[in-house]
Amino acid sequence: MSKAVFPILSLLILLVVCPAEAQQSFALPDVSKMKELTTQWSDHAPEVPGKETKMEFYSTPDGLIYTIYSYKGRTLGFSVHSNSDVQKTYRLFLDLVGNRLFQEVNPGTQWQIPQWAR
Repeated sequence: MSKAVFPILSLLILLVVCPAEAQQSFALPDVSKMKELTTQWSDHAPEVPGKETKMEFYSTPDGLIYTIYSYKGRTLGFSVHSNSDVQKTYRLFLDLVGNRLFQEVNPGTQWQIPQWAR
């Protein structure tokens, strides 16, 4: 490979790889200082019968409600909303690759348990 081709290939690799990595990642919220509310189960794996995804609900003193989603002990994601928010803002964050970094996804999507957690 000639020396002139290498910089062009490097640039193309950066253009393809970096946009996906440039998406902002969020850490799992610290629920140890929150009030535990309840635990429920939901279905996010159509191939598994029943409701397999654990949802643990927590609240903060300022009225935010956090939901932590897990499957077989692996944390998949979390959501946050406020019952007093008239705009009904709801944000959903999922660990799409298993690195414990959570990316915001469209809360209206029907999400499934990521492949890494199955």
